[in-house]
Amino acid sequence: MQYVGAVAFHSWGGASPEDYQAWSDLADRLKLPLLDTELGVDAGAYRDRSYDSFFYATREVEMYQDVILHARVQGTQQWEFTNDYSIVHETKDAAGKTLIEPTARFHFVKQFCNLTPRASDVLATASDQPKVLVTAFRGKDRVLTLHISNLGAGRKATLGGIPADVLSLRAVRTSQTEGFQELAAVQPRNGVLELDLAPQSLLTLTTMR
Repeated sequence: MQYVGAVAFHSWGGASPEDYQAWSDLADRLKLPLLDTELGVDAGAYRDRSYDSFFYATREVEMYQDVILHARVQGTQQWEFTNDYSIVHETKDAAGKTLIEPTARFHFVKQFCNLTPRASDVLATASDQPKVLVTAFRGKDRVLTLHISNLGAGRKATLGGIPADVLSLRAVRTSQTEGFQELAAVQPRNGVLELDLAPQSLLTLTTMR
């Protein structure tokens, strides 16, 4: 054990909250960081390109949220950015020049990676709707980010518990028709926000510029 620097697992296929919690408990007992070093939904998706679908993209979003909520990992590694699980489409124009078109998977991953503060603390969150998952992070200089995934139909939601010092939040959304779309900023009132959650979407609220 003197040579062990971390505990790592692969989340292919997903797991129950209890399974994820068991990994977290093991890392706590060993006093080591816990990493998800292959975050992926289907290990065989490269065979039929099923990874290249919006449904697959939303399953990845759900896995990101579950791993953060229940395993409490300190780092994740996306599987993968190479061609056999590509997050972009490549085409060629009339001159033979390669054109790159980001997919929904690209924009979902971009939201998690670019808008989660580095070396941040994960805050405790809860949702009373199984199709709505919320994760929250507090970073350096009290930067706050909340990722709200709505995996079902569009709905209204009330978000509470926002710190009193947060007066405005930048809003970014990815859905079946939007990719990393900047929305109008939102202003909490007494730590509460009333939100319209688009169907099958990831809404990120953050104080990051």
